[in-house]
Amino acid sequence: MHYAGGFLYNPRTKEVLLHKRDWKTNIHPGQWAFFGGLSEGDETPEETFRRELKEEIDVEAKSAEVIPLCDYFNSERGTHRHVFYVESELDKSRMKLGEGADLDWIPISKLFEYGLTDKTRSDLEIFLRKMKV
Repeated sequence: MHYAGGFLYNPRTKEVLLHKRDWKTNIHPGQWAFFGGLSEGDETPEETFRRELKEEIDVEAKSAEVIPLCDYFNSERGTHRHVFYVESELDKSRMKLGEGADLDWIPISKLFEYGLTDKTRSDLEIFLRKMKV
């Protein structure tokens, strides 16, 4: 079993689409995080990420659109963590929130003003270094 998650990135507007977790969850309630979750069956990490995007915001990402960002062992959860992103200019109005309290396109310049989970914050720092944004 592994965790796979990530975000959408709009290179034109320099915004990242994140998910605000609802207050019903035991893990990071009310915080901003990636779209994602645990694998089901024999899913690959990419398949898990693509399924989670579909379940959580009704967005279908093609395999060729999914860009790996990082992967590492998450000792807090005892699972391997795979992080991906998809470049997209999709308007928020064309998404349907299936889980969580909210979702929003967040300007990179304001990302760290949001209540991000620790892993989301550190993974986004990797993204910013790689993108030199």
